[in-house]
Amino acid sequence: MIKTIKETYSDLFLFLKKPVDSPNENQTLKGKTKKLFLILLLDLAIMGVCIPLLSILESLGIYSTENHKMVELMKTVPKGLLIFLGVMAIPLIEEVIFRMYLRYKTNYLLRLFVAMFYITGKDNKEAIEERIKKTWYKRYTYVFYSSAILFGFIHIFNFDTDYKMILLFPIITAPQIFLGIFAGYLRTQYSVIWGFFLHALHNLIFFLPFIFMGSGIEVLNKDTDAYTLKIEEVAKDKANQKMINHPDSIYFQKYKLKNIIAFTSNTSTWLIESEDKNKIDKVLNLSYKNKSDSSFIDKKLIGQQLQNLYKYKLNRNKKTIPVWELRVEDSLKLKLYETDSVNGNFLSYSRTNFEIKRGQLSSIAYTIQSLKRKKVFIKQHLKTRYNLKLTLSDSIDFKDQLRSKYGLLLIDSMASVEHLTVDFENKK
Repeated sequence: MIKTIKETYSDLFLFLKKPVDSPNENQTLKGKTKKLFLILLLDLAIMGVCIPLLSILESLGIYSTENHKMVELMKTVPKGLLIFLGVMAIPLIEEVIFRMYLRYKTNYLLRLFVAMFYITGKDNKEAIEERIKKTWYKRYTYVFYSSAILFGFIHIFNFDTDYKMILLFPIITAPQIFLGIFAGYLRTQYSVIWGFFLHALHNLIFFLPFIFMGSGIEVLNKDTDAYTLKIEEVAKDKANQKMINHPDSIYFQKYKLKNIIAFTSNTSTWLIESEDKNKIDKVLNLSYKNKSDSSFIDKKLIGQQLQNLYKYKLNRNKKTIPVWELRVEDSLKLKLYETDSVNGNFLSYSRTNFEIKRGQLSSIAYTIQSLKRKKVFIKQHLKTRYNLKLTLSDSIDFKDQLRSKYGLLLIDSMASVEHLTVDFENKK
């Protein structure tokens, strides 16, 4: 086995030093299968290095995966079809497009171009073909690596791209570029089907966990001309909790029913009470998209659908409680954290920190009151969006961070605040 590993990787590295369009016709099926899995292991090892590095780039705000096309597909495409597309159909199509032509014998566009010279005479056609074949084999290194780089480049458009991401695409799409190199090697050595096998296995390993992350029991799936709304009940897992908000759509991943009621009612979770803790704490995946010409999130519609589904009523009453008023004390400090991006806001928080990307003051106020369980009012309704990141610690004052770093001031006050009681019809 050790000998096979050495031979496989030695052969691969020699090929990558000087790629050649020369198939290995002496390899048995067993030998090909062993080589496939050994190269897959190398691919996984490289992914293990790339993924943490890409996570660092994302934490620095260089790029974001929250608007990845796969997230959009997960909202609209059934899981069975999504698996078929991601593991079978798309890899096969991509291998045909990006790797089929790596053998001159099956480079049908190039051969068609040569065949067109028949009209100039057979001898002329053969002379031109010989010249093209000579150039092909001489410059094959550029052909091979250009294919892998182009394969990586097209994957940059799975994200919301800007000029920085275009410039950094070799880093951001490094996993795809390496996959293109390894699949190209198998295609050149054997056939395009072996490159497809590697591509399919690669996607199977990284794609299936992504699909089933947060999978659960579907309890509502409405798709009308005006909107789509899908709700699943899932297992509790705060580690994967996420909310993605766009002008015309919203996606909650592993949020409690109580949190979503708070969103649709424009209030905070700590202002909501219910005697039925089991029902109010149900964990859901919810995705909504407005299909109409006007781009907005119809909170009232989402709230009504939740009420119909879980059979509850909302009772409102007011109490006078301590509150905060959020003000901009130093606009110059806050301006340092402005962002021009309008691709929806993103919220992430844990016990130690919280982060807002592309959030307006209203989003910041909502996040603060949710974390600190204290109502926050704002009088300055700015349309500007900001990126904020704060540490949540008993030893670090939350208000001091806001003031010293971002120029935001929280002022103590008293106000009459509406509380909500959620009454379920069938109480347990």
